[in-house]
Amino acid sequence: MQMPSYIRFVLAGTMLLHGVSLFTGIGSMGVQAMWAWGTSPPKCEPVAGAAWSFQQGATIAAGSSGTVKCTAAGGTANVATVQCPTSTGTAPDSDWWGPCGPGASCAQTKKIGNTVTCTGGATQKPTTQKPTSTTKSASLAQRVATYAMQFAAMVAVVVCAHSFAG
Repeated sequence: MQMPSYIRFVLAGTMLLHGVSLFTGIGSMGVQAMWAWGTSPPKCEPVAGAAWSFQQGATIAAGSSGTVKCTAAGGTANVATVQCPTSTGTAPDSDWWGPCGPGASCAQTKKIGNTVTCTGGATQKPTTQKPTSTTKSASLAQRVATYAMQFAAMVAVVVCAHSFAG
């Protein structure tokens, strides 16, 4: 006895839905995209060797302004605040895709404020150096390989579901 077509269709759809979620690593089908960095969102920190810090703390969130505080007692900054670039949370997020890469967590903080200088105070230290990175961002080959494997897995699930549905 052959299975009714509507049951085959429902089973194929269920298999496709769960197969995609299994191979993409998102567990149950959620709404959050992999470039949203929900676990650890994008943040900014002062450039390496800066003679200043943020009054708010070591880092500031994407899209916010940080109040510049010179590290030398009595020092005065040439600007009052520094802006951390906004994260759109949608692809392509040009300011953040390089430092963050794929996944639920942003891989590294963005270095900002390379033109901020502090004058006066106990000591003076120039901060006009190029930003450096302490964490390597994923190479293009690594990013593409992840998507290629996910695409191949989804194609395999679709082929299997199609053959099951008849």
